[in-house]
Amino acid sequence: MPARLLFLILLSALSGPAAVATEPEYAAQGPQSCIGCHDFGDSSPVHPLLQSAHGASDQAGTPMAERGCEECHGPSAAHTRAPTQVAPGVSFGPRWMTTAAEQDRQCVACHGDDVARHWEGSHHQQQELSCVTCHDIHSARDTVLKPPGQTEVCTLCHKEQKSGIHGLSERAHFNPACSSCHSPHDSLGPHSVMLANRSKGCASCHNLVSMASDPAVSAKATSYHKVMAKTDRSCLDCHVGIAHVTASGVAPLIAEASNNRNVTLFYPGQSDSEWLLSEHPGSQPLRQGSSCQQCHRGEEAAMGTALAAGGFAPATRDIKVRFGTDAGNLVVEIDWRGAEEERDLALMWGDGGNDQLARAGCFAACHSDMPGMTRDRGQQLDKYLMASRLQERQIGRPPIVRDAAELATLREQGNFGELWRINLQHPVAVQSGVLLAGIDWHQAALVQGTARHEDGHWRVTLRRPLQPLTEGLSFAPGRELTLGIALHGADNPGGKHWISLPLTFATDGINTDFRVN
Repeated sequence: MPARLLFLILLSALSGPAAVATEPEYAAQGPQSCIGCHDFGDSSPVHPLLQSAHGASDQAGTPMAERGCEECHGPSAAHTRAPTQVAPGVSFGPRWMTTAAEQDRQCVACHGDDVARHWEGSHHQQQELSCVTCHDIHSARDTVLKPPGQTEVCTLCHKEQKSGIHGLSERAHFNPACSSCHSPHDSLGPHSVMLANRSKGCASCHNLVSMASDPAVSAKATSYHKVMAKTDRSCLDCHVGIAHVTASGVAPLIAEASNNRNVTLFYPGQSDSEWLLSEHPGSQPLRQGSSCQQCHRGEEAAMGTALAAGGFAPATRDIKVRFGTDAGNLVVEIDWRGAEEERDLALMWGDGGNDQLARAGCFAACHSDMPGMTRDRGQQLDKYLMASRLQERQIGRPPIVRDAAELATLREQGNFGELWRINLQHPVAVQSGVLLAGIDWHQAALVQGTARHEDGHWRVTLRRPLQPLTEGLSFAPGRELTLGIALHGADNPGGKHWISLPLTFATDGINTDFRVN
């Protein structure tokens, strides 16, 4: 159907209760105020919404039968008057972002009596995921509602579940929906779910009656299957781990602290913050508070191989990282096999004072307007944190950097990062500095370091006071920090370096990647 004709039909459909709002904080023309801007052709997400159950203005209780778009997006009269400067009442991203709790409140208001009745306190809710992390009501097909789509969405984070006897990635169309064994909306485990639905997921393919007469099924197995007549039994009583990998083969979603760990760096660390927060498939969880580790832990080698498909080698670098203390100093030792021509090694730290740095590590300081990136205009901008900008770069408008007083306030509040860089070439030199609007290198040496190359291995040692005498982060007990590591080789300087996912550290850590001992 031509976009213009569909647009007129949709406008006609909005002549019901939601068409005009009377409260001043709501748009005067109701949904028509929104469609004036958000209908931009056949690809507009307004169309599938208005053709869905959420858009049925003639059915009581639907968003369109109430306040229309503002039933979910909150009072947005100010947004309609200045759409590029003022956010809607509730924004689901990517440009503006309200909290996961605020987003969920809109959905739970209607769905709190059915699928979302146990959402509060659930595993996904505690991980800062929201309803729209998995669901998209602005698309013609909400991917996660169908079995193959559930596999596609769930395995964005639960990657280990792609393997196992069912081979989910290869047999997605034959497998039961993830939700037939797992409850995404509360904290029930698969045992409880399958007890409640009589092993629905398994029974969708495995018929116990026909299996009893199948010569491939042993008499012993047939005898055991008779126990399934009892309502207090599920297939998992015997077949634990068979649907996916075994429990021992699943990488922990929560880190277990160690002072000595191998870390895989992958090529290239060149994804900018703008892409990560808007177009990346995981942008919604990132905006809501998740970290890169939540979905990509253990996947570094695969990412490096995919990103280096153009032929650059090696796609990944394995390094060994050790932490310790000595005379009031934090000691970091990093070893790896590499050529003598390697250029430099960098560590970027944050202590939670900057949210993006805590979630994304080094990627929080990589932006599209830096040299070699997608919006490079020759400004030679160095790394910076988005908190230092009043406004991101927009069409026809340069980014606006906060003034000196505002930047000073951010630093006083701890909203900054710390960067260490060691030049591996002679003479070996170590720099450290505060990262905010750029890199403010320390004049006095805060970090001391040595580097030597022997027998094809680099061995770097960095020392820094746990409590700095000058401006910087505190590494004292009780403080959890985020760490990113980058290695620049002889043939891939700048943004095409090898980089780690964000790692966590605390001198006395338990659920961090690293601790002192």
